[in-house]
Amino acid sequence: MNDLVITNVTVWAGRRPKPRKGWIAIDNGKFSQLGTEDQMPPVAREVIDGKGKTLLPSFVDCHSHVSAGALAGICRNGSGFRSKQDALSAVEVAAREDDSDWLVFFYMDWNGWDVPVPPTAQELEEASNGRKLFLVCESLHRGIMSESALRALNVSKYRDSSFVEKKRGVITGVVWEEVFSTCMKQVLDALIVTLSEAELKDILKAEANRHLSCGITDVHDPGVTYDMCKHMIALNDESPLRLSWSEIGAKGPVSTAGDGQPLDNFGSGPSSAKVFTDGAHRCAICVDASQAITMTLGAIGDAIKGFNPYPVRQLLEEEFAFKRGKFYRTGALFEPDQLTEKLAQLSGSHERIKIHALGNQAVDMACECVIESGITTRVCIEHATILDDKNIEKLAKHGFQVSAQPGFLPHYGVQFSNMRLNSRYRGLPLRSMLDADVDLIMSSDYPCGPLDPLHNMRCAVDRRINGDRVYLEHEAVSHEEAVYAYTIAGSKGITGIAKSGIEVDGAADFIVLSGDPFVHSTVVESTWIGGHKVYQNAVPADGKV
Repeated sequence: MNDLVITNVTVWAGRRPKPRKGWIAIDNGKFSQLGTEDQMPPVAREVIDGKGKTLLPSFVDCHSHVSAGALAGICRNGSGFRSKQDALSAVEVAAREDDSDWLVFFYMDWNGWDVPVPPTAQELEEASNGRKLFLVCESLHRGIMSESALRALNVSKYRDSSFVEKKRGVITGVVWEEVFSTCMKQVLDALIVTLSEAELKDILKAEANRHLSCGITDVHDPGVTYDMCKHMIALNDESPLRLSWSEIGAKGPVSTAGDGQPLDNFGSGPSSAKVFTDGAHRCAICVDASQAITMTLGAIGDAIKGFNPYPVRQLLEEEFAFKRGKFYRTGALFEPDQLTEKLAQLSGSHERIKIHALGNQAVDMACECVIESGITTRVCIEHATILDDKNIEKLAKHGFQVSAQPGFLPHYGVQFSNMRLNSRYRGLPLRSMLDADVDLIMSSDYPCGPLDPLHNMRCAVDRRINGDRVYLEHEAVSHEEAVYAYTIAGSKGITGIAKSGIEVDGAADFIVLSGDPFVHSTVVESTWIGGHKVYQNAVPADGKV
C-alpha cells in the first residue's frame, strides 16, 4: 500500500516537466506511480483531494547567498531610497533611534536614482552625528561609509587601490570589490559578535524557512567564509533544507578562494570553490567601435531628451581601453595567466568551481582559461549577463554550465536597454543560449536579486522591465523551459548532475501551488521533501494540501 496519494491535481511530470491533469502516489519517500485523470488511482494510507491545484518539482537554487541574506534581514533597508536626501534623512533617523556600534543599511542602489550621485563620507558623518555607518549596495559589490567608518576600518591604507573611489585625492567613502568585501566582512563580524549563539541560529533558521516557503528544497550559497562555515554546518544539520556552499577567500564575500583557511565541509554538496573574474557594476565588457558609438550617441540623446546630464556623465566616468580595434571597459580582476594558474590550483582541491563572470570579456576569459588550464573539474559560469554570439558559441562548444538570474530583468533590463544592448551585445540572452544548447540553469542571486522562483521564472518568460515595456522579447523562454531550468537542471549547478523530477522512483520532492505557476496570483501552499511536508502556508479555505 502507498503512503500517500494526491488526486485531482495538475502535475508537471517527467524528466522535462510538462503539465497534465491526474494524480501522484508516494511510497517510502519516492514517487511510486503517476496517473492521468482518466485512470484510477491506487489505494494509500492517506488520500488527499488536490482540488485542482498544481504540483511542480521542487525548486533548486544553486546561487543564493543564504548567510548574507540572513544578516541583511536584521539590518536596515535602503531599497526605498530614491535620492541622496532620502539616504541622509534615513541615516539621521537611525542615528537617533539606534545606539548600536554600527549602523548598517542594505539594498541601496544609487544607479536607479534620478540623480545617481551617492552621499559622501563627510555628508554621512554629519547626518549620523559621527557614527560608524555602512551603506551596502544591493549588488554586494560596493558600498559607502561615513568618515568614522573609514577610520575604524583603516580604509586609508587602500587609498592607492582602484577599488577606493577618490575625488581630487580625497576618499569619497565609496569602496568596490575586494576592498568593499574586506570592509563588509569586518562589519558583519562585528554584528555577529553582538548576537548570542541562539540568536544567530534563529536568524539563519528563519532564512532557511524563507527558502522553504518559496518552494526551494535545495540551495547553494556561493560564498561562505571559514568563520561562517560552522554555523552553516549546524543549519544544514538541523533544517530540512538541503544546504551546500562554496569556499571563498579570506577577504570576504567578494574574494576568490585559495588564500584563506580551506573548508573541510561543504554541507550537502561536493567541495566547491568560488572565483571572481570581474565585478558587478564594473563588469568586464568588450565592444566594437560601432557599439561604442551607439552607446555614446544614445547617452547623449537620453540626456537631451530628459534634460538630464547624468547619462553622459556616467558614460564619461567609465574607464575604457582601446586595443585590437575594440573598446575594453576596465573590470577584469585577473590577467589571463593569473586566472589560468588560479583555476589549476583550485581544481586540485575542489570537485566544483564556480566562476563569477558578468560581462562578455569576463566570460570569454573564463572559458579560455578553463580550456588552457586543462582542468577536468566541472565548472559553472555564474551570471553570464552580457553576452555576444561568440560567447554563447564558446559556452556551448565546451559544455559549460551557466547559472543565470532572470529576476534581474525588471531592474537591470532598463540599464541594458539604455546601454543599447539590443542586437549583437545582449543582456540575459536566455533564448539564444538554449538554442545553442548551452546547459542553462536559473537561480536567484538572493539577496542581490529576488528570491521567489515563481517571480524569476515569470521574468524569464515575459521579460518585462517597466510596466508593459519588454526587453528583447525574442530572448524569452517557454514555460516548460523555465520550469526545467529552475527545478531539475538547478541541481547541475550544485552537483553537476540533474535531479529527478516528478517521475516513478524519483525522490518525492515537490511543491503544491494554488494555481498555474505563470499566473501572478499563484503562490506556494506547501513544500515537500521525500514525501514529507516541510512547509505549510496558511491553510487555504478549500482544503489542506
